[in-house]
Amino acid sequence: MAIQTTGLLFFLAIITSQQCLNLQLLLLLSFILLTWFLSTWLVPGGHAWCGHRNPSRIPGPAGYPVVGSLPLMGSLAHRNLARISSRFRSLKLMALSLGFTPVIIASHPDTAREILSSPAFVDRPVKRAARLLMFERAIGFSPHGEYWRSLRRAAAMCLFAPRRLAAQEACRQACISDVLREVEMCRAGAVQFRGALQKAARNSIAGSVFGELNSRDKEELGVMVREGYEILGGFDWGDYFPAGWWPDFWGIGKRSEVLAGKVRAFVGGLVEERRKEGFQGRDDFLSLMLGMAEEERIADSDMVALLWVSILNPY
Repeated sequence: MAIQTTGLLFFLAIITSQQCLNLQLLLLLSFILLTWFLSTWLVPGGHAWCGHRNPSRIPGPAGYPVVGSLPLMGSLAHRNLARISSRFRSLKLMALSLGFTPVIIASHPDTAREILSSPAFVDRPVKRAARLLMFERAIGFSPHGEYWRSLRRAAAMCLFAPRRLAAQEACRQACISDVLREVEMCRAGAVQFRGALQKAARNSIAGSVFGELNSRDKEELGVMVREGYEILGGFDWGDYFPAGWWPDFWGIGKRSEVLAGKVRAFVGGLVEERRKEGFQGRDDFLSLMLGMAEEERIADSDMVALLWVSILNPY
């Protein structure tokens, strides 16, 4: 009996010792995790700046775990950012984290002007929707290099040259006349002037880029432009997390892919149609690009992207 009691006590002692060891390991692990969490989260600008090759010495809010300062990016994000910049006394530069993306905010006009004019910031990250809608192949988001320079030359020669702008004066006058006519027809009530101006701007740019379009093509292009503007104007949380981390709750990626397919079919069809009809003697952007010298001509896929972005950019 004594032997059995001794064995039981020894067994209980082993269990108790094992439990104490497990508890100590759990406490040690919790302490390590808490230390790591505080050291990565409670830093100026938030956790996205921790481990960055250039750690932030700029003041800024720590934000929330994982999402950082993303909850600030609502419909009045500019006001929220201005208020926080004032609170941290960091109007010139403020660091923050949007998800896992380190961000710098400039609320002072001199700093913003310096950033926008510096060649160090010539390359910009492309949002998922902008990438799917072919913006990375256009001037605004294309990486600085030979391809970007070829796009700039094409735009300077075929779109923004003084002679080209003067040649489109009649098209612009016709668009303004359409706006005035639409306003005149609404004598009895309020006028949705914003919509009328958007339509006039779209028709003017479309005339400069594609030349004369029939009413069906104008309507189809207008629908695609409005949807593109809606997609690009939305806030996509997936842009600020590693690929696959954030589900596409709002379907921005799917909508962008569907719209891009429609754009390629529509604009690509216009390119092929112009090739068959002939582009000699026309002064729209599409015809001038098709008539460029062989060494300066860009691929059809890039031409479609450039023509599409030229239409969408005024918005």
